[in-house]
Amino acid sequence: MFRSRRYTQVHGPRPPLPAATLLLLGLLLGLAGGLFYAWLINPIVYINAKPAQMSASYQEEYLFLVSQSYAYSGDWDTAEQRLAALEARDLPQRAALLFERYLREGEPAESVRNLADLTRKLGGENPALALFNPTPEPPVLTATPTRPIATPTATLLPTPSSTPRPTQTLAPTITPSPTPEPTSTPRPDFRLLSQRRVCRAGEPAPLIVVEVVDAELEPLAGVEVVVDWVDGQDRFFTGFRPDQGAGYADFIMAPDVSYSVSLAAGSPTIGGLRIENCTNGQPGGWELTFQNLRLATPTATPTR
Repeated sequence: MFRSRRYTQVHGPRPPLPAATLLLLGLLLGLAGGLFYAWLINPIVYINAKPAQMSASYQEEYLFLVSQSYAYSGDWDTAEQRLAALEARDLPQRAALLFERYLREGEPAESVRNLADLTRKLGGENPALALFNPTPEPPVLTATPTRPIATPTATLLPTPSSTPRPTQTLAPTITPSPTPEPTSTPRPDFRLLSQRRVCRAGEPAPLIVVEVVDAELEPLAGVEVVVDWVDGQDRFFTGFRPDQGAGYADFIMAPDVSYSVSLAAGSPTIGGLRIENCTNGQPGGWELTFQNLRLATPTATPTR
């Protein structure tokens, strides 16, 4: 700041800065210069870092990749070695939390299923794991071989002649009957039980509601639903809305889009599902009910 000579004569010359102030100013300038050099000019680059040294977000990504690799190869020994690199004692709990977050955020069904398998293998606990229990395969029946039935042929009688010498008779031959081939057991399947248009007041957008029941009309959870349209596909499971029932699932429809719905386990494909106006002019959705056909297991009956 400019000061006149008269100001200097009246107030005197400005006193010098204290030594402590100069020292503090020098430290601040040195710190700023060091940070500028370390962050911009010559930053530290970590290479070959262990998974245990990574941040929490990268460790979750590492855990997810291990689950996908194990689902592809089925090699649990290699998966255990890779998980040991995390050096985490709470690995089952961390796997269960990651599975729950992927499930809550609506990640792809295949990724969620692989995380569920890894969590179950590590001994983690989560109520939603019951939705991804492996479905037992129906028993394969083997046909009981039947004993061939001997069919004797006719025996020729000796013909009379002038010589009382008997003719030689042919020995009876045995012809085995053909053995029936075993037939394959039909696998359980789903059928469309009902389809109706739904008009619900107060909904922000029309829905495709899917209800899945078993052969005794009890709600069936953990069934994968596939919704297809021209530009994409979505997959989700029944049972994610416990307040609506174990066999309930829904999908938000968009205007001017035609959808088709099926079950991944095998069912008819219901197509042409579009938003249509109800009698009161309100746009409505659709409600589909599928039933699981549990066929009785036949028993093999021996053939006499």
